[in-house]
Amino acid sequence: MNLSFPALSALSLAALSLGALAAPPSLQGTARFLVLDAQDAPLVGTTVAGVCEANLGSFWNRETLVSRWSCTTDADGVCTAPITTLAQPDGKPAPCRGSEPSTIAEKGANPARSSYHAFFPKGVATSFTLLKKGASWKHGDYEFRTIANEQAFQSVAHRYRASHYAQHVQSSPAPDGKGTVWSTQGAHYQEGKDFPNLSYLTAQRDAGNGPITVRVVSLLSYIDFTYHRYTSAVFEADGASRSVRLQPLSEKVVCNMRDLLERKCTHHEVLELVLDPALAAQLAQAYQEGARTQWVLHLTSASGHERRVPIAHAEFAALMQAARR
Repeated sequence: MNLSFPALSALSLAALSLGALAAPPSLQGTARFLVLDAQDAPLVGTTVAGVCEANLGSFWNRETLVSRWSCTTDADGVCTAPITTLAQPDGKPAPCRGSEPSTIAEKGANPARSSYHAFFPKGVATSFTLLKKGASWKHGDYEFRTIANEQAFQSVAHRYRASHYAQHVQSSPAPDGKGTVWSTQGAHYQEGKDFPNLSYLTAQRDAGNGPITVRVVSLLSYIDFTYHRYTSAVFEADGASRSVRLQPLSEKVVCNMRDLLERKCTHHEVLELVLDPALAAQLAQAYQEGARTQWVLHLTSASGHERRVPIAHAEFAALMQAARR
């Protein structure tokens, strides 16, 4: 059958119309990033960019959507990238995976290649990612960690704000029932209950405007063939280096037969450091709104292991304010 040019044109237009009607539905999700340097300080003016590919349907009838995304970090090291993906039949966003390595361009520097980011797992419309500068065998100069939710993201992004800790300070009766204990533990993001690694502050005050006792509590987890048993904390105070003994509170090891044979058991230590009242007051007074300053503890063990524990001055300020009310 021979068709004239007008007829062919009409058929082509009809095919294009059907293709437009059959275009897969899409929606916009959100990817939020927190970009830090090796010392946990925010990297301001850093651009994160990449390509995301979403797929739906079977191998023979697959729908694909590729979209480019980018965002530039603010003063907190945070940026938000809108990402277009396909809509699943239930209306939730389809998972979207990087089809090429993403890039991270610090202000005034050339872009560095990073990981193949993936977004919207299990149909969740917002993804949260921590990007930290430092050697990573898998992801180049930056390692990335998926953060569980908005609350966890804020706990990391706003760790230099006293208002963040003030919102999460919790109080409870002292163990002897004669005073009150305040804790900042709820303000910290805990990566996992089975492998906690965090440090927080507590303040105890006896009834009747008594003195305030401030403690640093560290929950440490690591994989090794034996306990590290950290015994001392080294820090700067009044322009000099000081070393103070740590008080062990508890320890536990989780080790099945395979872990034992491979010498890779999971060890947990909970340690406590009681601060001099004058030092605790100085650390609280060192806080300035908008400043990103912190106090650093170096935990050491007799076997030579070390841990760096930074604590924001904002945390001290919020804790002392709550305990003095």
